[in-house]
Amino acid sequence: MLDLILIGGGGHCVSCIDVIESESKYKIIGILDTEENVGKKILGHPILGTDADILKYVEKGCCFLITVGQIKSASLRVKLYEKIIESGGKLAKVISSRAYVAKSATIDDGTIVMHDALVNSNVSIGKNCIINTKALIEHDCNIESNCHVSTGAILNGGVKLGEKTFFGSNAVSKQGATIKADSFIKANTCFYGLEQKKIAFLTTIFPIEQSYVIDFFDSLSNQTRKDFELIVLNDGYTNFDKIKKHYIDLNIIELPTAGNIAKNREVLINYVKNNVYDIAIFGDIDDVFSPNRVERTVSELRHADIVVNELTAIQEGKVIDEKIYSRRVSHNQVINFDFIKDKNIFGLSNTAINLHSLTRASIIFPSDLIAVDWYFYSILLNQGLCAVFINDIVTYYRQHAGNIIGSGSMTADKLKHILTVKKIHYQHMKKISVEFEALTDMILLLEELIEDEARFNELLRHNQNKLKNPLWWELLDFRNKNENI
Repeated sequence: MLDLILIGGGGHCVSCIDVIESESKYKIIGILDTEENVGKKILGHPILGTDADILKYVEKGCCFLITVGQIKSASLRVKLYEKIIESGGKLAKVISSRAYVAKSATIDDGTIVMHDALVNSNVSIGKNCIINTKALIEHDCNIESNCHVSTGAILNGGVKLGEKTFFGSNAVSKQGATIKADSFIKANTCFYGLEQKKIAFLTTIFPIEQSYVIDFFDSLSNQTRKDFELIVLNDGYTNFDKIKKHYIDLNIIELPTAGNIAKNREVLINYVKNNVYDIAIFGDIDDVFSPNRVERTVSELRHADIVVNELTAIQEGKVIDEKIYSRRVSHNQVINFDFIKDKNIFGLSNTAINLHSLTRASIIFPSDLIAVDWYFYSILLNQGLCAVFINDIVTYYRQHAGNIIGSGSMTADKLKHILTVKKIHYQHMKKISVEFEALTDMILLLEELIEDEARFNELLRHNQNKLKNPLWWELLDFRNKNENI
């Protein structure tokens, strides 16, 4: 028999002693616990010292088993395990004489399989785990290290249990479910696993500075959730094959150009609709994103049709305007159609959509659209879809010469560009909603009025002085007490 030191003298230790003694493989020399318990006994076995004495018993050739329980956190068991390994100690592997473990199953050191547990074919159990009394681990399950499968729990076939997870008493997991690391599955619950959503991240690549492209792809490689496909429409970027070969961790699908900005976006959206994706997340090739953007977006789309996230402007690697939208919109605020009739926060770099919310009809964008994003989301909100703004994920919007709209003061060129975009947008939107007829008339009248240079300068000064923290395409009418045009 091998000499064995137990670490932890609580209730779990009591249960472990009975299992160990049923196997007759190890002789319990004693227990290490807290200082105040030294000298006491548990089921006749003395508490010899504390975990500070681990090295002493390593030098005596003892094996170790961690008999501290694990419910809310695996941190103490992990800490003790690492201390034993660092001291050069060996971990025991204990299997009750009343447990069944299939010949094809593998169990790593430091794990205990307790009375009446059943471990079936091709199961893999990692280090320092507890498979508690009457737990059932069905075929092909993979239990990573530092997990506790509690009393009477059932993991059906093919379940993957992430490390440091607690799976509660009498809880049941659906076959084939994946349970992420550090999960806490309550007693008497049924766990169905992570939603297996088909997720697409959509972008268009065009001739642009290579460093921007690298930053974009690095940002996606660093996402906390990686089960998405990256759909890239290539509008004239050469040597894209080199990018694809470099980022082999990303599942990249390349589509050919459709000829202009609006039609390119149309192709992307219809591609994911026709190929039965569940979620589409949009991002511009010259932007970067919070590492949790995909993960948080997917989570939020369980409750909303559309998610629009925060925007921070960057230039030459520095933040120049942080959390632009939070000055005007609050976290978890629902954004409705009225809000975006005359301005916009929905960009094709800070939005995502539940594709099941779209109608079956193909998306068609007029070729002359400039603000494709504004048009797309105006239609969707007009149809009654629900959009929510969240500020705990950020799109870092890159300011450069090609981006006339964005953070910064109102200029004459910017004002003219806004008027052009609004006229095109309103003229197309009035075919969708009669509410845009009056807005179209207003913008046409304003264009005539400001042909006079003095009136144009008056409009410019008014917006420079009065419009604080403007949203996309927002403009105040100097004739109507700061009303939006």
